[in-house]
Amino acid sequence: MDRSRKPAFSGANHQSVSRSNRSVIFRALHALAPISRIELARESGLNPGTVTNIVEELIGSGLVQETVRADNALDIAKRVGRRRILLQVKADSRYAIGIDLARNTISGAVIDLSGQIVASVSEPTGELVSRSAIRQVLHVIEQLVQHIPADARRRVVGVGVGAPGALSIRSGTFQPPPSYGSWEGIDLRKDIQGASGFDTTIDNNGNTSALAELWFGAGAGLSNFVLLNLGTGVGAGFVLDGDLYRGEHDLAAEIGHVSIAMDGARCACGNYGCLEMFVSVPRVLAAAQAALQAGEPTSLRNPDQSAAPITLDRFLKAVAGGDSLANRVMSDTARYLAAGIVNIINMLDPEAVFIGRELARAGDVLLDPVREEVKRRVLPVLRPTVRIEASTLDSAPVIGAGILALQNFFDAPLM
Repeated sequence: MDRSRKPAFSGANHQSVSRSNRSVIFRALHALAPISRIELARESGLNPGTVTNIVEELIGSGLVQETVRADNALDIAKRVGRRRILLQVKADSRYAIGIDLARNTISGAVIDLSGQIVASVSEPTGELVSRSAIRQVLHVIEQLVQHIPADARRRVVGVGVGAPGALSIRSGTFQPPPSYGSWEGIDLRKDIQGASGFDTTIDNNGNTSALAELWFGAGAGLSNFVLLNLGTGVGAGFVLDGDLYRGEHDLAAEIGHVSIAMDGARCACGNYGCLEMFVSVPRVLAAAQAALQAGEPTSLRNPDQSAAPITLDRFLKAVAGGDSLANRVMSDTARYLAAGIVNIINMLDPEAVFIGRELARAGDVLLDPVREEVKRRVLPVLRPTVRIEASTLDSAPVIGAGILALQNFFDAPLM
């Protein structure tokens, strides 16, 4: 038996019940504000007296504030009549730092309780080697702290880090792809927390992106959706029954390593024909480069007829301009992506699939053929409900990483 997990039959003492109730009220305020005390009692199922006591504690701590709103336009105009006292979370009462450790860039942001970015920093990493990357993460954190007014720095509740590949949120250890040999055995959480002095939480950056959409993006109000990131690699986050699903070993949602071509090329993970081999940005650009070098006519060819490496910006510009080579590659990419999404939909039956990261910048040029192909392939009963959209948050990975820290705070807002 895994003794690190909380047993389902554990009891709760008075202190933990109070902490739980406080967390429930604070989360409800965050999600439903502006809201009255009576409405809070109804939504939470707690009695009005308990709600009032908790609200007064939260107001006293500076986390919540009262606001007045007239019941109707006539009251506003006349400044008479009954006006409702409503409550809302003070967005600038606390901050969190989010770090996105991507394969070639480290990005960081300070977010407030509303998910708004207060400050941001981004640095290229070059080769992602563990020790140098951790030093760079600490440097980014240091720069972000300098962007926060000195009197507000004590209100930073922690650091969240999203990283590519597999990692254990329970042990804090990074379990990287085979190409990340220098990261083996690295305790990412311990190293960053020890050096920065901030409580640190880590997770896969597919999960952090999904968290951002759940709290502040297109996934708000949904119970079941999938966030699929198409960047240097392919990552994902599954939100099931309103919460992230991580699996028994924190390895769920590795959809980039699901085979869509059994006889395909071997992936760095050891599998063959992985989705990542067809729809990651490097693979898409490699397909365009190969066609260019084969002599296909294209606007991607330089004026001197040289076949210089194609960037994503140039590729997407060529797609938008109707370039035949670029559009053929994009069409192939859409078909492969649809195959992966059909597997997801048939397996999980989500309300929506959101596409994020760099390739999502293609917009409907990519998504329209994906939708068409998915509807053709998916189970007939699911065709009318298929919803495939671009992520609504450009900075989802860093916002979601900050949410990792906010979640811990929301569990005990007055501790």
